[in-house]
Amino acid sequence: MASPPENPAAEGIVRFAHEADVPTILDLIHELAAYEKESSSVLATKESLLKTLSFPKSSRPGYARALLIYPPPTAENEDPSECAGLALYFHNYSTWRAAPGIYLEDLFIRPAYRGRG
Repeated sequence: MASPPENPAAEGIVRFAHEADVPTILDLIHELAAYEKESSSVLATKESLLKTLSFPKSSRPGYARALLIYPPPTAENEDPSECAGLALYFHNYSTWRAAPGIYLEDLFIRPAYRGRG
C-alpha cells in the first residue's frame, strides 16, 4: 500500500467551486466547447451558472455541482493558482434499481495539464 504524500499539496487540489469561481467555470466551459468544436453552442452565462449551480454555504439549491482541479507546484509552475480543470456533476435516481446515483456531465482538463498522471 502506498503511503500518503508528505505534502498533500504535492498531489494537487480538488475542491468545490464557490460563487467567486463562476468566471473560471465559464472560461473552462468555453474551452471545452472549443475543444469539441462547438463554441457556438454555449449558452451559459455567469448569471445562468449562478442560478443553476450549487455552491457550499449557499441557501439556494442548484441543479449541479462543480469541482475545480488545481495542479501541484512544479519547477515550471511554482504558482499553482491557475485552475487545471473542471468536473461538473449532478445527482440522479435510478427507477429500476431504486437507488440514488451521480452523473458526471463533464470532465475537462486544460491541455497544458494533460498527460501528467
